[in-house]
Amino acid sequence: MRKSTRVTQTQLGLFVGANAPKLRPQARRRINREEIEIQLGIVAAETWPARYKFHKYWGRKPANVVGQYVEFFSDPGDTVLDPFAGSGVTVVESARLQRRAIGFDLNPVAAQMTAAMLTPPAPQDFELAARRVMGEAFRACGHLFVTTCASCGGDATLRSVGYVGAEAREVRYRCEACRSSGAHFPIARDMELADRQTSAPDDTPDAPILFGWEMQKLKRRGVQRWRDLFTSRNFAAAGEIRKAILQEDDGPCRDWLMLTLTASLAQFTRMIADFSGDAGGPSWKINCYWMPDRWQELNPLWYFENRVSKSLDSIRDLISSGAPFSLGSVDTTDSRRMPLADACVDYIFTDPPYGGEGIQYGELSLLWGLWLGEREALDAEVAFNPYRKLDQGHYASGLARVFAECFRVLKPGRWMTVTFANKDPVVWDSLMKACRGAGFSLVTAAPMKRSAPSLTETTMHTAPKADLVLSFLKPENPQADQPQHDPVANYSVDATVLRMATAMQRDGVPVTPHDVFDRVTVDWFSWFYENGERPDAVQPTLARVESVLSQAGIKTRIDEVAPDIKKGTTKTARHQCMDKSATDYLLPK
Repeated sequence: MRKSTRVTQTQLGLFVGANAPKLRPQARRRINREEIEIQLGIVAAETWPARYKFHKYWGRKPANVVGQYVEFFSDPGDTVLDPFAGSGVTVVESARLQRRAIGFDLNPVAAQMTAAMLTPPAPQDFELAARRVMGEAFRACGHLFVTTCASCGGDATLRSVGYVGAEAREVRYRCEACRSSGAHFPIARDMELADRQTSAPDDTPDAPILFGWEMQKLKRRGVQRWRDLFTSRNFAAAGEIRKAILQEDDGPCRDWLMLTLTASLAQFTRMIADFSGDAGGPSWKINCYWMPDRWQELNPLWYFENRVSKSLDSIRDLISSGAPFSLGSVDTTDSRRMPLADACVDYIFTDPPYGGEGIQYGELSLLWGLWLGEREALDAEVAFNPYRKLDQGHYASGLARVFAECFRVLKPGRWMTVTFANKDPVVWDSLMKACRGAGFSLVTAAPMKRSAPSLTETTMHTAPKADLVLSFLKPENPQADQPQHDPVANYSVDATVLRMATAMQRDGVPVTPHDVFDRVTVDWFSWFYENGERPDAVQPTLARVESVLSQAGIKTRIDEVAPDIKKGTTKTARHQCMDKSATDYLLPK
């Protein structure tokens, strides 16, 4: 159940963005733990609306969850901050709900995506500009993506070529002449076009690859430059699309077309595994750069056109939601030093980097940034990355400085919500120390399931299956509200595991190790936040949860896994990426 809004839903649909009304000050009520749990409870995550489907971004949070928290903890006209803005969900949803939204992120790609959503072009202008771009690109390289229709013998548009290693196995096409789709073994014409060395425009982006954590698969294959991820004709086609985009005069259309290109870019590379069966469409499915043994070369002209349709849907959704949003802003800024006055923010909702083996946002954005002409200061990223000599201390100190800034800019008596997930208690310690050291009081914690889990999350046994949503209060009187640590009290992980599992069985809730672990994490994090430092022996790990359940004879349901896992394998997506061969989990042809 949501908090009753101060403006009707009809009014919210009318008065947004540049048309936001001048709002009178509201009589603010007190919020406490009971009200949060009754009014919000555990918000069920929904799939993303169209406005967020125009570009991939790792770890995007469900818009409906973010929106409900923003609506509950703030009023129209309030200032909402996200110091780790990422793909812009907090900023866009807050602006859509008439809040003055501020987002900061070190990643310039994230900032560009958010800025684009705040100020989309007119749909008809974008559609016309996209047609011009596609026409120019087709004239330049359309002849490279043709084959012969097996039904009528005429020219057909090549859609993809399936490979095993360097050997082409299957050509897939669409014939407009006889309105048929088909596939055939590569013929001489196909091989000549595939092997032809095609020149790309001179300014097509390329650079040596920075070998960080997410590039180790490429390093072992001897891939040295970004262009080596592409086939010759796909690199040329991508360059021609970019060349045509840069000739567009309309700034918002050009920006959206460039992001449409980067959203398509992975599909133009050899990172697209040639999945069989029910494994979803061809896309960048795991959070690393890789070159699978079984892969497919997609036609960039075909898939860019598909992506244009998604961008157009996003633009229309944004416009119908009230865009352009004059109440929203985003900047490429280090949140360890936010350019904001003390006590000027009414609410914070943020999703910080998760540390440990979490997502490396900066590295995964490098290819996009190269084509957008952007470069992130990766050494300043709040991350744990042993391949770039960013240790746990670097990550912990970065979190501490950001949350100290959050405490400074948040008004006393106001709230901060943090979503977080990890299976490593050491990483949780970093978050705990950062928030507690800044002065925040933890009030509630609740699990939140993913709206659309990634392949890594569904295939990696130790990957978090849910985020925790933590709600913190900045006390009116920080000194008086400091927690009283009890050095005598102790905490038993094993007893908590049994207590949670027993309660789940009593309530008829299916018991899985991951669900028990999520509940235990909520419990121990809350307990130690109030009672001081966690002893090293108190390790609430997934392996420990599984061991306690097994020894107690508690039957558990096996967690669901993605359909594209080979039967019997237990290897994780990240480990697949790191192995010499990353094809174990592909279904056989």
